[in-house]
Amino acid sequence: MKTFRIKNSLFAAAAAVSLVAFATSDAQAASANGTANATIVTAIGITAGNTLEFGTIGNATNTVTVSTAGVRSATDATQLAGGAPQAASFNVTGQGTSSYTITLPASATLTDPVSLDTMTVNNFQHDAGGAPALTAGADSFNVGADLIVGAAQTAGSYTGSFAVTVNY
Repeated sequence: MKTFRIKNSLFAAAAAVSLVAFATSDAQAASANGTANATIVTAIGITAGNTLEFGTIGNATNTVTVSTAGVRSATDATQLAGGAPQAASFNVTGQGTSSYTITLPASATLTDPVSLDTMTVNNFQHDAGGAPALTAGADSFNVGADLIVGAAQTAGSYTGSFAVTVNY
């Protein structure tokens, strides 16, 4: 009988300690509310304006450059045969005075649709500076590049496209 009472007493003591432990844990608990915020901005957009035009060029090895100001030059200027060279232009729209980044391609390919011959455009540059920003939700910039003309390049009207990406 003594064994039974001792066991019951130990069980009762353990239960009491457990109740005290649970009771005191609630007494020492604390909580706080966090805050969550979000700001939604107008989506950034870009549209192409003027086409990048290299003009008319002779079919000899050459690198023809059109600057962001639309000025054409070449490693062999004797091969420049006219046309109306111009830089490409792009218009950006978005949120207020937000700054944005511009990503230009490493290269692009121009193809003559008749012969399927190609030329490479590379060294793309823009004139928006190192930290372009919108003014009243708008901005614009120009893009120039180099055209690589191969030896005995097939005569034709070469066209192609290149992607310009803007991002906040």
